[in-house]
Amino acid sequence: MAGNKAAIKSRIKSINATKKITGAMELIASAKLSKQRNQMFKNREYSSVLKDTVNQILSGDIDSESVFLKKKENPKKVYIVFCSDLGMCGGYNINVSKLAETKISRDDKVFVIGTKQYSYYKRNFNVVNEMLPSDTVKYSDLKKIADEAIEMYKNDEVGQIVCLYTHFVNNVTFNAEEEVIIPCKKEKVEKKSNVETLLEPNAEEILENLIPMMIESEVYAKWLESKVAEQGSRRFAMENATDNAEELTEELLLAYNQARQAAITQEITEIVSGADAL
Repeated sequence: MAGNKAAIKSRIKSINATKKITGAMELIASAKLSKQRNQMFKNREYSSVLKDTVNQILSGDIDSESVFLKKKENPKKVYIVFCSDLGMCGGYNINVSKLAETKISRDDKVFVIGTKQYSYYKRNFNVVNEMLPSDTVKYSDLKKIADEAIEMYKNDEVGQIVCLYTHFVNNVTFNAEEEVIIPCKKEKVEKKSNVETLLEPNAEEILENLIPMMIESEVYAKWLESKVAEQGSRRFAMENATDNAEELTEELLLAYNQARQAAITQEITEIVSGADAL
């Protein structure tokens, strides 16, 4: 009986130590989530204006021969995949991996941002970049990847540039998604005024410079959104782990008290039995 009590007490102590760790990780993830979410919202304004400018030019009466607008016959694609550097973030990484298994073929080229799943993608797909940590990646690193993907597209090595990332819906909902960045799709833009825009030197030349900027911006935006989703997923996972630890502690405390009461009852019974024997 004493051994059972000691084992339960040891488990309670271990779970309480784990609960402190998960609680601390939850607080850290919450702080990072707030900071990175603000960064994501600030970047959306720039990204949105850039995309609207491109669409506004395309919605005009122009017959652009831009390589970024033409659909190519080449079935190969280049994928830019975003994952995390660390674990303990629920299904964040595995959901992107499952999507990758259904979308990426052996002939496709893959850029992986994040170290946690890098070896998995290296084993199963045609990864073309060195390991690049997601937490410390710079805009210049993402721009370099975007530019390499653009060159592959221009040289007809691939027919599409695609991002696999985790879309942040809200604090508890995160969806692994695929988005085609190139070729560009013409989207309708509501005219804010009847004033005609004069494009200099011409629409064709502006698009050739503006679309690569838009692609780089989109890659950066997908990284930001993936980081927000990662912290949200980690915070949610750690919150659930802490709640489960508390429930388990309560169950073990009940079991401990029952064992202690049984030991006291047995001791009293033995004393009474000894007195009767006398």
